[in-house]
Amino acid sequence: MQDHLKSRNQQKIMMNVSKPSDNECWEWLGQISNSGYGRILLKDDLGNKMHSAHRASYELFVGEIGKDDIIMQSCGNRLCINPSHLVKKTT
Repeated sequence: MQDHLKSRNQQKIMMNVSKPSDNECWEWLGQISNSGYGRILLKDDLGNKMHSAHRASYELFVGEIGKDDIIMQSCGNRLCINPSHLVKKTT
């Protein structure tokens, strides 16, 4: 992803979150899926695409995610997108 798109998407994510501190859960305030996870429409090199908020947060603030990788919240809060609470499980 191009740097300007990454920066734009990081800003968009942060506009939809309640962030009391760096150590606490960053509670998602945007759209929520039927399964209880945050969702966000982000722009990438190919156009607009809907993403799970926690997966987008991991990818934008931590690093790449493989197609089959699972991103889980270590805190157990489905609406948490704090990168320090997100763990990648490779399948």
